[in-house]
Amino acid sequence: MSEAGSYLDVKVRRLDRRVADRQVAEYVGGDRIADAAQRRDALLRHRNLIRLGLMTGAGVIDLLVIFAAALLAAAIRQGDLGSNNWMQSLGVLAPTYMLAAMTFGAYRMRRLSSFSRSLAIALAALGVATAFGLCAAFALQVGSQFSRLETAYMLLAAVGLLFVTRAIGVKLIRQAFRSVVEPTIIVLADRAEAHAGRVADSLTRHVDIRAVGLKPSLSDPAFFDRMANMVRDADRVVISLADAEERREWAEVMRISGVDAEIIADLGDVQPLALSDWQGRPTLVVSRGPLKLGERLAKRVFDLSVTLALLPIFGPVIAVFAVLVKLDSRGPAFFVQDRVGRNNRTYRCFKLRTMRADLADANGGVSASREDRRVTRLGKFLRQSSIDELPQLINVLTGDMSLVGPRPHALGSRAEGALFWELVPTYWSRHSMKPGVTGLAQVRGLRGATHVRADIEHRVAADLEYINNWSLWLDLKIVVRTMMVVFHRNAY
Repeated sequence: MSEAGSYLDVKVRRLDRRVADRQVAEYVGGDRIADAAQRRDALLRHRNLIRLGLMTGAGVIDLLVIFAAALLAAAIRQGDLGSNNWMQSLGVLAPTYMLAAMTFGAYRMRRLSSFSRSLAIALAALGVATAFGLCAAFALQVGSQFSRLETAYMLLAAVGLLFVTRAIGVKLIRQAFRSVVEPTIIVLADRAEAHAGRVADSLTRHVDIRAVGLKPSLSDPAFFDRMANMVRDADRVVISLADAEERREWAEVMRISGVDAEIIADLGDVQPLALSDWQGRPTLVVSRGPLKLGERLAKRVFDLSVTLALLPIFGPVIAVFAVLVKLDSRGPAFFVQDRVGRNNRTYRCFKLRTMRADLADANGGVSASREDRRVTRLGKFLRQSSIDELPQLINVLTGDMSLVGPRPHALGSRAEGALFWELVPTYWSRHSMKPGVTGLAQVRGLRGATHVRADIEHRVAADLEYINNWSLWLDLKIVVRTMMVVFHRNAY
């Protein structure tokens, strides 16, 4: 045999082996994929039951956490469990915690799968329960029966245990129950729409109704049976069809079948959030506030809790510097200015006065500069240390401001000679939440004068990032980081 023939035989044998190996791998891999699919299908069939079990289990674990924290606090403080203090604390804290947690939606599956939101809501519920317990003890005049040190130990232990159990729970849910927690979607489409909208997602299944021969028939029980079995395990059914009449037929099918379904419709440049109605006519919901009622309540509780804790510390500081401002220069101790607040409503914002009263800019049209002759001697220190902002804690108490949020701007604020909203098209969107004493932009060093367009563009971008990603955990991180940037080179 020639060398060429021998070489060819070797190549053929190697190719045959590779083909055979690939076939074996595909067979074995196919079995594994099939097993995984079967396991996922089993989870999906019992999805609601598993979700209920996970939510119930999370509540039971929280109760066990509070129980363990009470026992641990009693063991540390008393040395034994013979005292009734821990039982009394547990009897007050546990039911109020559970009520607050359920009110805040702590056991919704999407929140249980997010560590930051899950922990933040749990801590907010713990704060509400603690505040209620203290108020109840004061009202009933039984505060002397509780050990303050033991209560503090209990709260610290509860915080630590909640952190650990939430971390473990989130990891477990994400790894073992992802297909249960994440919504499964079935997209019913024609050939063109199915091809255009296909996305690589294991929890989204596209069905080409042309390929499977699925056509609406309101008089055919076999059609309804087939359709119902097809969408049985779906949380959402999305109908994506080019033909308007066909969309209408499928909408009627879904309506009478009682299936949660949505239709993709071409509405031009309008991007609705939901469908509502007015006087029997359908309307498109085109905007909503960034926070739901429970989230706004949690943020408000956080604001009030922290502010009331800070006022005994900073209240005397404000009073002392108010006197010093009066002694340093003529004029009022406080500077009150209209600022843009939530939903673009103006409010009266309080600051310690840092400029000469006769040179103050009521509309804020001129930003302070590094060697601004309007700034008083004491005012320079107040601005550099951010002490001049402390009176805004009063705005937080009155509800005009939040501890964390987009910083409020004066109505006349400018950059490059133009008003902020003339430079940044999305500027007004930053007011969908309450303005804050501090914010994400500030802890990133975006402070000081706005000389050029980029100065305000970067701040608005940070504000919108905060609004879109809000959580109590983020608020807490920003408050802590603010302590580290109180003195900043751009604060003048």
